[in-house]
Amino acid sequence: MRLRILVAIALLAGTPFATGPARAADAVADFYKGKTVTIYVGVAVGGVYSSFAQTLAVHLGKHIPGNPNVIVQHQVGAGGLIAINHVYNVAPKDGTVVLTPNSGLAKRYILGEGNTLYDPAKFHWLGGWGEAVNDCSVFKTAPATTLEEAKTKEVVIGAIDTGSNTYTNPLLMNNLLGTKFKIVPGYGGGSQIRLAMERGEVHGFCGQFEGWKTAKPEWLAEGKLAHLVQLSTKRSADMPNTPLLSEFARNEEEKQILTFVQSGIEDRAFVAPPGVPADRLAALEKAYMATLNDPKFLEETTRQKFDVTPVSGKEIQEFVESMMKMKPDTVAKLKAATGRN
Repeated sequence: MRLRILVAIALLAGTPFATGPARAADAVADFYKGKTVTIYVGVAVGGVYSSFAQTLAVHLGKHIPGNPNVIVQHQVGAGGLIAINHVYNVAPKDGTVVLTPNSGLAKRYILGEGNTLYDPAKFHWLGGWGEAVNDCSVFKTAPATTLEEAKTKEVVIGAIDTGSNTYTNPLLMNNLLGTKFKIVPGYGGGSQIRLAMERGEVHGFCGQFEGWKTAKPEWLAEGKLAHLVQLSTKRSADMPNTPLLSEFARNEEEKQILTFVQSGIEDRAFVAPPGVPADRLAALEKAYMATLNDPKFLEETTRQKFDVTPVSGKEIQEFVESMMKMKPDTVAKLKAATGRN
């Protein structure tokens, strides 16, 4: 009899552990059932971020408990800051809204760019689909086809907005390295800048290399582009002979600045606003990472020439926190080089 009582007590004690997570999962599923999850994109339709978000939306819902509908909404302006500020300050904080920033969200905050009405550390980083490899590329018919030549010859570069890294990266090169880029802002996204190249309005574009692969693969295949410089933590396999921005540093201080600018681990992240309940946040993070490993999703992204190499939310969070500790004098020099002082 004593043994039976002990067994009964053990089973009862174990019951909460067996049913607790299940109940939490049921609560999340009950919440999301019949709901719509919105992915906000801060740039125009047709670019890398827009195209990736549209593909993600097709598959994400099946990995979220309750299988909600998932849509993409574009909120263009201020180089993506309008969308970032909206998601942080205005959008619902119930787990039905996520954001894909179109450039370094934490970097822009550190540099005091525009109306950065948010705290990067309070965003919930769900993870990323890889490190963004940025580059400055021009038609081979441009006045300069290397960064060294761009120090003596004017090259016209299209940009999205003065707050976007499509503008600030070439501006930094002008101020720090002595290039002579003439930067023309005001385009809605990478697709519009590539069209401007075709029209002869600009010679090139400092954006993501992925954009050439997805939107203009024929330009790559036909060798129409000259890649002046790339921005990443290491040389990309797509551009093994194109130098990193940090390789042009003339001293240790410049190397620190250029290394900071070229790092892109947070650029392809997805985030949720602060205030989302922990159980829904965990479900979103799990669903996002599951989607990045979904064979059908990967089949589509491979066809679209997206390079998906998942990065955990924890890794991005640690990177953001390390950047937030940057010394004030270094930040001041960065601001000066990118026209933010």
